Amino acid sequence: MSPTRTAARHTVGVVLAAVLLLVVTACGSGSSDSPGVATTAPQTPLPAPTGSARPAGSVVAAPASSALVLDSAGKRIAVLGADRRSVVVYSTATPTAPVATRTIALPEAVSSIGAVSGDDLVAVAPSTVIDVDLARGVAQTHDVTVGEPLSVARLSDGSVIIGTADGKIVQVGADRRITKTVDGLVRVDELAVAARDGKSDQVVALDRAQSSVTSVDMSDGSLGEALRSGDGATNLVVDHYGRFLTTDTRGGEFLGFDGDPLLTKFRYPVAEGPYAVGYDDVRNLAWVATTGTNEAIAFDLASGIPTEKRRVATVGQADAMVVDSATGTVYLLSARGDGLQAVSG
Repeated sequence: MSPTRTAARHTVGVVLAAVLLLVVTACGSGSSDSPGVATTAPQTPLPAPTGSARPAGSVVAAPASSALVLDSAGKRIAVLGADRRSVVVYSTATPTAPVATRTIALPEAVSSIGAVSGDDLVAVAPSTVIDVDLARGVAQTHDVTVGEPLSVARLSDGSVIIGTADGKIVQVGADRRITKTVDGLVRVDELAVAARDGKSDQVVALDRAQSSVTSVDMSDGSLGEALRSGDGATNLVVDHYGRFLTTDTRGGEFLGFDGDPLLTKFRYPVAEGPYAVGYDDVRNLAWVATTGTNEAIAFDLASGIPTEKRRVATVGQADAMVVDSATGTVYLLSARGDGLQAVSG
């Protein structure tokens, strides 16, 4: 089938999906405890082949990890160590040639890192929140019991939200005390936050067990619109337009949602295991990494349907990706130890 006919078929599919999608509204607790909730085995990245093409750009040594955080303002990247007990900091002063500058020891193994503000990176373990000062190399521990954390993000007011394996979103204030807990999902594998003028932040949670995205109102602790994100959703990012972009690794799709209210905008076929996803807010390009082919693809979304603009070879098993909009550089991290890759935008 030609690309034109394929795109047309999926355009029709989006229209039908918009009509037929079941929008589930939930509040407080309940859905994760309800016997009627349909779930699926959480999707993992497709295994990457060996002996693929030479990666584009430059590659430097890095831990075998799938946790990568960008600090664009500080011109650095943080990579969680393979043992999850350290953070390796790379300078991106020369964007396409990152240089490891320090390794910061953590007091215990952590499950997730993220939510950079200033020099502060947040790392989370089941009973601990750790503030990691990337500039000074100091880690400060706080006793905060959240369960098994899977994701972490930061709200505009500076508080941190943590998604857990039992479907909760735990809000932690600047004093590192729990201020709110939102229940009702099965898992909270990814969190994305969009700031809204004159309104509270819009938070969207991706649940791999339900292959869904759900709007969350942290101001009153309620769940809003919930939409399917294909058959095996894995990753989530938000762009400066407030669009939430996801990958469906099992179904081989790249999906886009308008926010506030959450609404499906497109479902586009991407073969060979789309997994990591990022967005360049300056060049308006969405990037999707496909581990089944060790490639990353750039899409222009201006027409409403993704249009491929570029395709590059990646390090093997590129399970994590961030895009620095300030420079257009795409960074990809190999989960099997092939290194940290920097590709000029």
